[in-house]
Amino acid sequence: MTFHPVMAEDELWDGEMRGQLLAGRKVLVVRIDGHFYAYEDRCAHLGVALSSGRLDGHVLTCSAHHYQYDARTGAGINPRRCSLPRFDVKVEAGQVLVDAEGMKP
Repeated sequence: MTFHPVMAEDELWDGEMRGQLLAGRKVLVVRIDGHFYAYEDRCAHLGVALSSGRLDGHVLTCSAHHYQYDARTGAGINPRRCSLPRFDVKVEAGQVLVDAEGMKP
């Protein structure tokens, strides 16, 4: 695993998300209940950037056709058949680190 720093831990508040470019990949970082999650920043439907959508609680909604995902797992909510590729995340010394090369289905 190769972790890269994406932001300071205190730059993203609970209930916020932010798109980042990391190692040539568009990554969406989300913070919920003090935990960080990272996904490919593209909707499974048409590839629209999820960072332009909205986050309500743990539900991430695409701005284009309103596909919805559980931002804690990447699992599809509407429709259930879709999911988001995710990346491992860790926090060390106040920095959020993401393994952008290790995408998981």
